[in-house]
Parts: sequence; C-alpha cells; structure tokens
Amino acid sequence: MKTKALFVIISLVIASCGSIRPNNASNYQQDLITPEETKSFVLTESSIFDEPMLGIALKYDNKQYPTDIINVYIYPIDSISWDDTDETISIEMGDIIDEIDMAIEQGHYKSRSDETIENFSFNTGQKVFTGKKSSFTLINKYDIEYFSNSYVFIDKDKYIKFRTSFDSQATIEWNGDAAVKEILPEIVVPGESEYMKDLRTEHQEAITQDLIKLLFQGSNVTKSNTE
Repeated sequence: MKTKALFVIISLVIASCGSIRPNNASNYQQDLITPEETKSFVLTESSIFDEPMLGIALKYDNKQYPTDIINVYIYPIDSISWDDTDETISIEMGDIIDEIDMAIEQGHYKSRSDETIENFSFNTGQKVFTGKKSSFTLINKYDIEYFSNSYVFIDKDKYIKFRTSFDSQATIEWNGDAAVKEILPEIVVPGESEYMKDLRTEHQEAITQDLIKLLFQGSNVTKSNTE
C-alpha cells in the first residue's frame, strides 16, 4: 500500500539520523509491563530492536511442553489513524501471512496449508480483548508438521502480535488460545512516544503535500482545457 510504504520510508529517514535507538522512542524496558510467569508459561527472552518501528520481541516457554514456540511482538501501528480497528488489524494480519510466505520462499519452511482467519475475542473481568486469529499448518525443512497460529490485537497505538507453533510430533494438536488468554491480559503497553508523534506528523504532512500537488495539477489541466 502506498501510504504504508511512505510511512516506512519516513521512518527510515528519521532513524538514519542515528545508529542507535532514538531516546524519544518508547522505553519498553521501563514502561512496558509483561508477565514474567503465568500458570502455564514463563518469559525466557526479551529483545528490544534499535529500529523503533520493530518494537520488542518476547519469548515464552510452555512449562508442560518445552518444544512449543510462543513469541509475542509489540510494535507501533504504522499509520496516522486506526479508528477502524477491524480494518487495521485485518491489514496487519494480511502482512503477517505475507511474511510467512516470504519465509517459505527463503527456505525457512517448505510449505504451509491454506490459512483460516477469524475474529478472536475473550474477556477477563470487565475488560474485553478483541482481535483476529489465523490458523494453518507449517512444514519445516525437516518435514515436521507444526500447528501454527497468529493473533493480532491493538492497545493504545501499538499492535500486540502472538505467533505460536507446536511440533506435531511432541505435543497434542492444539492452538495458542491458552497462551494468549493467559499472557495478553497482563500486558500493559506504553503510550504513544514522541518519536511516533513526530513520525505521524511527518507522514500527515507528506500526505497533505501530495494532495496539494494533485489538486494543483488537476486545476492546471482544467485551466488548459478551457483555454
């Protein structure tokens, strides 16, 4: 999409001003709250990316099934507006599926089944969590089948993405619902950073300039046609 590509370009231009993470980007180490441990899962890895648009990656282990892969990604929404959260999440889920297909093209996996995408919601107490879930199977380069899911939610100006995969030879056939329902309610994301405010302002200005140019070109065409 043109607007998304423009947003990424502006992000790269701003980020190129320094080789380390900008000081005005979200401070995940200080302001992000994530569970160290739940009933069934324990946090084992945490990585903050220098590129602010990539956010932070978390890895959880299943206490009962250690071969399970449970990854959580928290990162800013690459848009100036996400009032239509269903559409925003749907677009992001499409990008996630594209990323998986790219991993297959690069040889990280052999193939996958067709995905099934559905709405996914649950509540804990008075809070309702609403997002989307995709389900499919993956075949890795060793011909082992994995049951795999992706989940996307929005909180404040951030995506919260879960990627779960389960080795069919080492576990029962199930999905990542339990992990999402245990971990997500305990995540508190930071609000919009100054970095993202500046980035969204730059993006809005770029869109406005493009619109002005189009209007100017249109008025010139109309003028020339009437002369």
